[in-house]
Amino acid sequence: MRKLVNTLATLAVLASASLSAQSWEEGRHYHAVGSPVSMPEDKVVVIDGFGYPCPACRRFLPYMDGWKAELEDFVEVRHMPVVLQPGWELFARAYYTAEVMGIADESHEAMFRALHDERRQFRSFDDIAAFYADYGVEPETFANTSQSFAVDARMRQNRNDVRKYGIRGTPSVIVQGKWRVSPNGFSNYDEMVDVIEFLVDREAEALGLAAMEGDDSETAEAEQAGDES
Repeated sequence: MRKLVNTLATLAVLASASLSAQSWEEGRHYHAVGSPVSMPEDKVVVIDGFGYPCPACRRFLPYMDGWKAELEDFVEVRHMPVVLQPGWELFARAYYTAEVMGIADESHEAMFRALHDERRQFRSFDDIAAFYADYGVEPETFANTSQSFAVDARMRQNRNDVRKYGIRGTPSVIVQGKWRVSPNGFSNYDEMVDVIEFLVDREAEALGLAAMEGDDSETAEAEQAGDES
């Protein structure tokens, strides 16, 4: 009986998702990437294209963070700074420097807060380097690392990726190297997240990842039932 109930609940969820998906149109709510970029087949990769100075990116951040908190294990979210205006390149280089130094995750939201909530002024890269001192990195060390081969390589790859994905605004989200989602065409960020989730689910189904996740859940439930008995 329990299995029947679970099956009916799953069918109801799938039916609801199918009805919701009918309202999302390619070319309006999401766009195909001209030359899809190859991604791993054991996960769905979501790339968050952002710019620290971008006010819309600051507003979108809580929605993206809330969605990330409930993701399946087969979904990987990566951040990609996008340079759209003069001065943004300094912040892109700062992000990759923080990434190389292992402090990007913990400092990511804080940089948005510093720029948009606290209205801190960053007039030079030295000012930006001083910000990262709060994360145990000496400003001079941060500045020197920003000129390293590892950071330069990331910056070069970034320029290529932004061009390949056809990103012309932020925030922009790329799903599995195939689909680009931006705020255009939506009345709010919740709808944008719904489309991202729709595309993730579709790619996961194509790769057979959703079924694998379901099998793992059933196995865990069976093991728990065995332990309780």
